[in-house]
Amino acid sequence: MTEEERIAIIANAHRESKGFRPNSEIMELVGELQAETFVLNNGLRKVDEDDVSDEAQFLLKDRAEEIDEEDQEIGLSDEMKGVYDDS
Repeated sequence: MTEEERIAIIANAHRESKGFRPNSEIMELVGELQAETFVLNNGLRKVDEDDVSDEAQFLLKDRAEEIDEEDQEIGLSDEMKGVYDDS
């Protein structure tokens, strides 16, 4: 490819990128790639005895925890309620 052809391709890509709006699937992929890169560069966190015992309690059970931590509501402070107030 000539230099002019390469410049034209780059200019085209730049113009097309101006209207690009990533959707949630793309952002999820980007997050996964960033997490993978972080783990490759830094390794995993050292496992504590508490972590092992927390998971071991469910090892021989037929079902998982009754309430998953991610499903519990945290609640909002008065200051944050003002941020999310739709009125």
